[in-house]
Amino acid sequence: MGAASLTLVIASAALGARGFSDPGDDANAAPDVTSVEISEDPPGTVGIELVIANYAALPANSWFNLWFDVDANQETGDDAGDEALVRYLSSGTTELYTWNGSQYLAGSTAGIGAAFTGGTLTVSIPRTSIKAVGSFGLLAVASRGQQVADEELVASDFVPDSGRSAFAGTGTQTFPDAVGDQDAAPDLTAVRVSDARSGWITFSIRTSNYAVLPEASAIVASIDADSNPRTGESGTELQLSLAAGEITLERWNGGQFVPDDLPTRARHRNAGNVVEIDLHVSELGNSSRFRFSLLSADVNTAIQSVVAVDIAPDDFTFWRYALANKPALKLNATRLFAAPKRPRAGKPFAVNLAVTRSDTGRAITSGTVTCRVLAAEKPVAAKGRVVRGAGRCAFVVPRSAKGKALRGTITVRAGGESAATDFAYVVR
Repeated sequence: MGAASLTLVIASAALGARGFSDPGDDANAAPDVTSVEISEDPPGTVGIELVIANYAALPANSWFNLWFDVDANQETGDDAGDEALVRYLSSGTTELYTWNGSQYLAGSTAGIGAAFTGGTLTVSIPRTSIKAVGSFGLLAVASRGQQVADEELVASDFVPDSGRSAFAGTGTQTFPDAVGDQDAAPDLTAVRVSDARSGWITFSIRTSNYAVLPEASAIVASIDADSNPRTGESGTELQLSLAAGEITLERWNGGQFVPDDLPTRARHRNAGNVVEIDLHVSELGNSSRFRFSLLSADVNTAIQSVVAVDIAPDDFTFWRYALANKPALKLNATRLFAAPKRPRAGKPFAVNLAVTRSDTGRAITSGTVTCRVLAAEKPVAAKGRVVRGAGRCAFVVPRSAKGKALRGTITVRAGGESAATDFAYVVR
């Protein structure tokens, strides 16, 4: 836990906090190429060396694509001007493809050598294999795939970032690339949740691979505010998103997530590999417990696509958190209904008021019910009690009240709080 997070917890005087962990290095970071060296020794054999900063051994489902503009002419070849592709897979397999004017065809890899050791990929390619006679252009792309449900996300690092590195065919040429510019989602490794008496809930999220989040990354907290998997979208009623330095809150409206009414009581901070997101308990409907999960993403802004994610917990479930500082209890009257629907003179009648608790979001299970009932402005004796999550006032309608007004107030009390509703009917 970072110093900023620790200071916040102490200053807020929260009575409780809870930590959650997620495995590291599962953020689909592409191999980070820091330099590409091209040489030709002996003549007729092109040597290529790629230095990788973040992997001594290649992770599974990663690969390198070496694209060759063999005639250094972007007007020929495929849409990008290339005519040959040499691919090296993390399994150690090498593949060759050449452009025939309309498509790439697999070719023989005889004479091509490739190996990845100690963070360096070394490849030797006969010029005849890629049909390169003189100067050529090279684009090196290091990639890693990540399976998320039915979709595969691909994170990459390109050298150069645009165009092709030109090789004149003599000597050795080195092309540097920035460290840390590869696609990679923020790697979520630990989360600490705490709450303060002021009502603020703090999510302290450790991102091991980023001291400060890049502009093209995002963190999304999915919150099950009522701890009920049958409500919201697969249990989620709130989505709290931090992207490009801005925080937004969306609510499930029964069919989709829509922006929260402003002002949203949420804020954030980011320093020292820790992202802190604060959400006020009032945004949860004053619930005293909730479930949550986190997702981080890296977005390739050039193609407007997510290329890497980290999900916590990894099994697509939720972590649970109960507030140490419980919000003040409120009773919410949700529905007034009668049985039967209309009162009849001389017959039993009951007025019901459904009530839920703000601390649990669920219907009341106990409490007291006070009934004030008047028929033709004369008091009527009624019995009050809690039945199946509702306060009930039950009584017999006086025979003399036919055609007259029946009105009153039902009051439900629980946990030191109350909810009351007036009612009025005409007796049949």
